[in-house]
Amino acid sequence: MSTATEAAFYKEATRATVPEMAAECQRLLGQRLVAYVTGHRSPKMVGRWALEKSEPQAEAKERLRALYRTVRILGEHEQPDTIRAWLMGANPQLHDQAPVELLREAKLTELTPVFHAAENFVSD
Repeated sequence: MSTATEAAFYKEATRATVPEMAAECQRLLGQRLVAYVTGHRSPKMVGRWALEKSEPQAEAKERLRALYRTVRILGEHEQPDTIRAWLMGANPQLHDQAPVELLREAKLTELTPVFHAAENFVSD
């Protein structure tokens, strides 16, 4: 994937609103998976974010943004079932960890390998 394309996904994720991110991730992945990544106990809260009835806490918002960026990278070439499978499967580029685990638990400053793994997956 080109540097220009990487920059475009970064800009898109940075400019996206919480309702946009929540709605797109919910549509592709379901409320449970989005709630899991953002560390929220209630999957229904994701729907509230999408409807602008609630706002996630700062860390949950940044994890949602990272998930959205990853989904947008994969969504350029892959179907929703493949995106879900990629996110939940052990990834050799991530030391056999599932991307959802890293998106949920890694420091926010250490998520770049997830984005690169997604970019590598769609460019193969």
